[in-house]
Amino acid sequence: MKKQHKIRQLTKALTEKKLSHFSMRKSGKRWITRSAIVLALAGGTGLIAVINPSLISTVAYALTLPPGNTQIGSIGNAPVIQTSNNNFSTMQPLFDSLTGTIQPEYIVGDTQDGTGGKPVAWNSSTTYAGTAISNANSLVNGANGLSYDTIHYGMGISDGFQDNDKFNYVSKGQEINIKNIGTAYNVKTGKNVPIGMAVKINDATYYDSTTSSSPRNVFGDGFRLLVGARNNGGTITLGYMVSMDGIPNSGSGQGNEGGGSGGSGGDAIGAASGIPESVRGTISLYDMDTKQNLPASTIMAMKVSDIDAGQSAQLSNGALGYIVSKPTNLELRDNILTAKGNDTVVGDSANLNANSYIALYNGSSTALNFVDTNGNQGQGSIIQAVFGNLGSTSPHQSLGYIEIDKTTIQYGKDLPNNLYDFQDISFDVLDSTGKKVDTLKLDSSGKSVKSKGLPPGKYTLHETSGKWSSTGQTVLPDFTVEVKAGDTTTAKPKNTAVTGEITIKKSGVESGDAMWNENYTLEGTTFKLTSKTDGKTYTAVIGKESNGEWKTTVKDLPLGTYTIEETKASPGFTNTFEKKEVTLSYKDQHTEIVFGETKGTNQEVKGENTLKKSDNETGTDQNGKGVLKTAKYAYFHDDDSTGSSPHKKGDPVKWSEKPAPKLLAGEVVHSAIIGGNPVSYGDNVVIEIDDESLSIALGNLPAGKYKVREVDAGEGYVTDPTEHKFEIQKQDDKTQNIVTPESSSKEQLIKAKITLDKMVTLPDSQGGSGYNGIEFTAEPMEGTVADPVKFVTGVNPNTGDDGYASQELAYGDWKVSETKGVEGYEDVKPVYIHMETDTEKDILTISASYYEDFSKPFSKRTFSLKDSSTESNPNGEGTVGEVTPEVPTISLSTIHFNDNPTPEKVPSIDIEKANDKIPEPGEGNHKDKDNNGGENDRDTPDTALEVESGKSTAIKFRFTNNGTEALTHLKVSDKTIEGGISIKDPAWFFNGEKLSTNKDGELVTKDGKLLVLQPDEFVTGEGTLPELSDGKLHGDEVSVSGVGVESGKEVGDEDKWYGKPKEEVPSIDIEKADSKAPEAGEGNHKDKPNNAGENDHDTEDTAKELEENKATEIFFKTTNNGTEPLTHLKIVDKTIAGKANVKNIKLTYKEKPLKVNKDGELTTEDGKLLVLNPGETIEGKGTLEGLAAGDIHGDNVTVDGVGVHSGKKVGDDDNWYGKVTPKTPEQPKNNIFNISLPKTGMKAQTILTAIAAVIVVIVAGLGTFFYRKNKMK
Repeated sequence: MKKQHKIRQLTKALTEKKLSHFSMRKSGKRWITRSAIVLALAGGTGLIAVINPSLISTVAYALTLPPGNTQIGSIGNAPVIQTSNNNFSTMQPLFDSLTGTIQPEYIVGDTQDGTGGKPVAWNSSTTYAGTAISNANSLVNGANGLSYDTIHYGMGISDGFQDNDKFNYVSKGQEINIKNIGTAYNVKTGKNVPIGMAVKINDATYYDSTTSSSPRNVFGDGFRLLVGARNNGGTITLGYMVSMDGIPNSGSGQGNEGGGSGGSGGDAIGAASGIPESVRGTISLYDMDTKQNLPASTIMAMKVSDIDAGQSAQLSNGALGYIVSKPTNLELRDNILTAKGNDTVVGDSANLNANSYIALYNGSSTALNFVDTNGNQGQGSIIQAVFGNLGSTSPHQSLGYIEIDKTTIQYGKDLPNNLYDFQDISFDVLDSTGKKVDTLKLDSSGKSVKSKGLPPGKYTLHETSGKWSSTGQTVLPDFTVEVKAGDTTTAKPKNTAVTGEITIKKSGVESGDAMWNENYTLEGTTFKLTSKTDGKTYTAVIGKESNGEWKTTVKDLPLGTYTIEETKASPGFTNTFEKKEVTLSYKDQHTEIVFGETKGTNQEVKGENTLKKSDNETGTDQNGKGVLKTAKYAYFHDDDSTGSSPHKKGDPVKWSEKPAPKLLAGEVVHSAIIGGNPVSYGDNVVIEIDDESLSIALGNLPAGKYKVREVDAGEGYVTDPTEHKFEIQKQDDKTQNIVTPESSSKEQLIKAKITLDKMVTLPDSQGGSGYNGIEFTAEPMEGTVADPVKFVTGVNPNTGDDGYASQELAYGDWKVSETKGVEGYEDVKPVYIHMETDTEKDILTISASYYEDFSKPFSKRTFSLKDSSTESNPNGEGTVGEVTPEVPTISLSTIHFNDNPTPEKVPSIDIEKANDKIPEPGEGNHKDKDNNGGENDRDTPDTALEVESGKSTAIKFRFTNNGTEALTHLKVSDKTIEGGISIKDPAWFFNGEKLSTNKDGELVTKDGKLLVLQPDEFVTGEGTLPELSDGKLHGDEVSVSGVGVESGKEVGDEDKWYGKPKEEVPSIDIEKADSKAPEAGEGNHKDKPNNAGENDHDTEDTAKELEENKATEIFFKTTNNGTEPLTHLKIVDKTIAGKANVKNIKLTYKEKPLKVNKDGELTTEDGKLLVLNPGETIEGKGTLEGLAAGDIHGDNVTVDGVGVHSGKKVGDDDNWYGKVTPKTPEQPKNNIFNISLPKTGMKAQTILTAIAAVIVVIVAGLGTFFYRKNKMK
């Protein structure tokens, strides 16, 4: 009813005013109808939502455009780009710039990826189902539908539609489909799919008369749109006309569109045609195979062409950008591209024309709204042209890029000097065929510019340089990078910078490479290397000697020239190394390391020592008749040394040593009489004191410790007991000759003890008595330099008698006179004391005579001189004693009255040894019985202590003076008498003070004096017996000796001690279970099955029930359950049932992983054979693969080892079973009786019975078979 009402209103209006023709639409396109009626339908114009993009004010995002392209504005966020080159074939870079890094699911019309994609265009396979224009009249029904003439003149003449082109009538919301318009590339599958285009009509407006300025809604007025589609050079061209159904076409004949006015006559049929103002539709692309729209993540390039003057062509939001030509007839009007001027465009070309644009769109559908913005121009149709020719350009999968950011392995980007550079290096980019597609040149920082866009895939980078020597680097092997769509792949190659090694060899000026002793080494010599190229410095230090050379190598040095200076000399050397220069030069791009070498010498540090001789009382002045200048001194080493001039502590210094000692003062001594014995010194350094300076000096001595000992004293002196020690030490890197502090040898002159016993007698010799207060004076005679000595008689301190006087006279000749006597008594005559030395026999004689020439002595004694000898003087027979540094006195006989004898003193000593507390003394003197010291004495093998394995044993000593005389010259030693292991580091203590020994092995106190052990005093000792690792009995004997201080008698004692290792028994056990590591059993193949508990599962009957196809953890534990360490251990696990295996077995010892050597033996991480001590364990863990239903698994693990000491082999093994029971028992396949075959060992009768039973079963079975067969027949 509504439609009929509108038609009546429109008819009435038309009868009131007739139109002869439509007015001009445009200069090139018009709609002329001689008698056509355009009906205006009653009712309001329908409203439609119009997209309203944001104002064009700013560029939505920064866009990098290829050269020749300019952004002239934006539609929403999409830039509008004007290209200076309108040829499609040049627009690919612009397409790529706009699509950027988008990675869509589909790419419409992708012809770039080499997969056979087709452009979106009308092609030979494209179809549009509809009615041919030539048959248009067949669809006319009264005033419904447009006639052929109306269509022909409406969009055929100027818009190119042909009679065979097809059309359809559509209403709002209906769509048409144009099939097979090209392909879309499925990025995920890498395949192209055929696509179709659906055009859905959302709305349309028209003018109902040539004078109307207000468009009306086509569908709101109940009319339809005619939609034609055709191929216009590949462009998909859509033509739209308004069919005013119900309004008859009253004209007879149509004019042409384009300004002509002629035409053919005929009756007017069908509906009148409205003047279209807009068509608003949606274009969607869909997969022809699935009939589903392409996903939203789709990129397409839609060309919109044939935009006539005044028409605006609008798409939905979502465009990535718009491309227009230069010049262009399009302008941005209300954010919509709208054609300017009055031109009509029909057709397409190889260029982007002025009335077209291309939209790069991110989506599979878009609105396409054409509006005639010029208003009512009497137009007969609206033409939309989309897609079509784009030449070779198309959207494609996002390109990727490569850039290089190169460093060096050693220096990163911070190249050390100007002999290195990145700028002369380039990388050729090679595609999969080996074709070079780009070259990337590096800048000074090692970076390249980004490559041109590259299709995704793998590329090979090939490093090149035209000037390798300036790069300072070696060439990299070709390497591959993968380019991903939309990504920039930064390759970060690391070249090996060419470096150098400088070797500095060092030797001594005199010693060469063979060091004189331990005080000399070239290890530690320090050098500074300074690069003249960049000023950087490096430090090099010589290490230990290697293959007879002392050298250091500085590695990883940058190329350049280096000066080498020694900054620190090593021990024993001064710095005499001359500055050197070495250049490290580039060789080629394949040589990573270049080499340089230099060498030099250092002067050895040497030294000298001077010893001054003097009398301890008079200095260098003569004392008595003593002679200082004939004293002789020997030089000894005071340290142990190896090297080219080896020696032991106490060895004499020799003239032939390296370096050779040099005499600086004194006279070389080759032989001497020492203690009465002729001694040849040969090569030993012995020097006699210089007569004038009273000194000796020796130089050119290597660094070390020395001692000077007087070996032969001058006449009248005892040898200086002091060992004068000095040490030559390096002072600094400059001082070559070390002058040690001067030594001073203080000599002790021999003194004669003269005792006078003065009595005053009664007349006639009737008796007498000692008398005190009488004075005698001893005056030195010629040749003797000394002060007079007075004797005054007094009480004898020993006897209590009067008349006693005693004084010491210096070695020499003396006259003793009574200078103060007793009144009334005559003085005694002078007495002449004479002392002389036979230097050929080292015999000293003292005599007393009443004669000044010393003749007819009335008292005489001789003494032996020992000098430095340790032996008795062979000429000492008949002498009354020895003159030694300890006893530097002689004496003449005195007369004693009523002298009481002193009680006899008995020397004795005892030594004991034990392994616990300090033992008490025994009888000693070699008289003690075995084990007299108690349970820890262990004097015999039978009572040997059984020592703990792997432990040391503390040993205690004690020797005691159990006599009544003080003892000295004490010596103690411990000697191993059984086995190969000795007590280590025995130490001796007296009253809490540690004792040491002198050169004779005698115990001395910390001040160097001989130890004197008084009666009942004792010395303790302690030592350590190491572990008896050889497994043998140990025995040792300690001995002690000493000499009575007064009696001079020698005494001694000894004691033994034995220890033995515990008897070791090798044994091993291995256990295996499926839970925690099991405890050890008896092992040694003796354990019974399942001895380790419920998780042991040693037999098939006790197999662990497992879950189907589930892995099971298996635990192992190997234990040394013996008393001897074990080694050469092997652990092997072997499957004995089923096909599944225990895999990934890991063994650990003390939570650290074990390794296996080539012999299958277990080692620690450092490759050493594992030693498993008693009580220690090896833990193991593995995984049993899952078992299928019905499977069973069994495996056996074995362990073997060897006793460390006994060499005995031991071993053990353990089984473990697991199974998976089927969930449903299997059914028997047939009803055959179970037949038990006879077993070996059965009786003959039983066997025959069994055979007979088998035969019966067979015969019964055959009978049944034939019976059933006959029955069936």
